[in-house]
Amino acid sequence: MFDRVGEIFSMVLGALAVGYLVFEIDRRRRKLHEIFDVLDADDADITARLEDMVESGELQPYTGATLA
Repeated sequence: MFDRVGEIFSMVLGALAVGYLVFEIDRRRRKLHEIFDVLDADDADITARLEDMVESGELQPYTGATLA
């Protein structure tokens, strides 16, 4: 009986450890995403489409900004 409880306890601890690792990796990824303002897949697709529209002449690039 005790052997079975030990196995279950080990499995629960293992699942908690894996869950914590997944949580920590996601937390660090979100933190880096906020720090470096990285484009995710949807943003990258939209940016690529806008660049294609500028290249084809469908849109004009914004020229109102000045470099400091």
